[in-house]
Amino acid sequence: MLDQTQIAQDNGLQSLDGQSFDLVVIGAGIAGLNALDSASEYLAKGARALLIDQKPKPGGMWTSAYDYVRLHQPHPMFTVGNQRWDWSKPSHYLAGRDEVQSHLSYCLEKTSEKLSLTTQFCATVSACEEVSTSEGHRGRVTLHANEDPENTVTVTASQVIEAEGFNVPLAVDFPVTSTSVVSITPNQLRETLAAHPKAPVYIIGGGKTGMDTAIEVLTQSPERTVGMLVGKGTDFFNRNKNLPIGAGRWTTGTPASRIFYDVAMHFNGDNEAKTASYFNAMYATEPGVDNKSFLYGLLSEEELRRIETGVAWRKYDYLKDVTDTPDGPLMTLRSGDTLSIPTGSIIVACTGTLFRDHGLNTPKPCLSTHGTILSITTRDAVHFLSSVGGFFLPHLHYRGVLKDKGFYTIDIEDLFRKDKQAWAAATSAQAYLTQALAVQNLPLMLLDRCGLDLDRWYPFPRRMLALIKMKAGASKDIAHCHLVLDRVRDRFDVQCGPLTPGARDA
Repeated sequence: MLDQTQIAQDNGLQSLDGQSFDLVVIGAGIAGLNALDSASEYLAKGARALLIDQKPKPGGMWTSAYDYVRLHQPHPMFTVGNQRWDWSKPSHYLAGRDEVQSHLSYCLEKTSEKLSLTTQFCATVSACEEVSTSEGHRGRVTLHANEDPENTVTVTASQVIEAEGFNVPLAVDFPVTSTSVVSITPNQLRETLAAHPKAPVYIIGGGKTGMDTAIEVLTQSPERTVGMLVGKGTDFFNRNKNLPIGAGRWTTGTPASRIFYDVAMHFNGDNEAKTASYFNAMYATEPGVDNKSFLYGLLSEEELRRIETGVAWRKYDYLKDVTDTPDGPLMTLRSGDTLSIPTGSIIVACTGTLFRDHGLNTPKPCLSTHGTILSITTRDAVHFLSSVGGFFLPHLHYRGVLKDKGFYTIDIEDLFRKDKQAWAAATSAQAYLTQALAVQNLPLMLLDRCGLDLDRWYPFPRRMLALIKMKAGASKDIAHCHLVLDRVRDRFDVQCGPLTPGARDA
């Protein structure tokens, strides 16, 4: 079925023009696939659905990520709905890029069995609007083949879910003046290491991509010199402590819901720096190290030790440029320091791709005025994980419990650009708020089908204890989260408040 509809520019796309669907989902990454799966539970068997994506196959960022990337979390907690991985690897195994992409394709095939599904890949959506028709309000979507923007087609649907999520762009190399070094992206790492077998490697960035890259270089070429510029430093969840293996699941670690609760209760809307220090002391892989960024990545103690022992140096600074001098290439840093490096060195840009351009993306309300369009975006997000938004938003919307129930949305893109520590504290508070409200408004059996829930790592009795604690303190905790998020809105002048339907009219 997927092979029949993976058509970029022929009569397959044009044949869609004027068609009407029960559901259109825009985006076939982890958010869109979860949204499609969740929505399918409220549609009749064989309902007409259309899935659109710019890429040639499902998987979102996993179709174009660097080839040595792995999941942050154990693979069972990265899925669509409650679909199990079709293999027997240990539950703590961290799946790689191609394995994740394959699993997401498998999940789409399973979801498609519930629907009459048309998939249109290699297509770009140019407009998504709410329109009034003789049949009531509907969502109208205009799209075209990626390489043919002049020939558009239009479809309508009772429900549109716009699941662009973070819409992660392709990485770009670091622009340097020097012609004596090689500047690459992580996607080019393996081939570059093979072509330059003795060249030192300098990794620009200390987040998950930087850590992945350091481990990959040390694995492929342990004899190389490796240096890292890590900016202000990044804190990671300690995978050993927070996702223990074996019997430790019964006696150690803290379920993710209680970690978010703990961080949320420590945040008062003004003390993001103290909240970051508290997180570092309680949950981070490097306690006592004054890292300034936290992006929800996970890193084990073994991975950290491997990097600390194998990397020549980690410096807290930023790269401005690499220039050629009579004595060889010279790195100039933002602090004003300089570092001489050998000719032929490899510079790997691992500074991340989220929110890297200079302008904000177009704002889109989470819910349109008449409810025909749900949007899972960074400008009006109900959760910092678009995958979680993809699972919960359709369930809440189709059940009529999304509006006026206390859910808050945040412009997480705008807040991230203004203050990363406030972003981490606020999104932790919002994550706990969203989960607590979901517990109040959705059946427990449905909540238990959220395969993305990291609490599922723990045995059932521990999960139930966390749930009991959440329900017992829900009213007080929800009020606290509302207050601190209101304070964030006032301090940073960002959209942060009750989920409110907004105009998406043509």
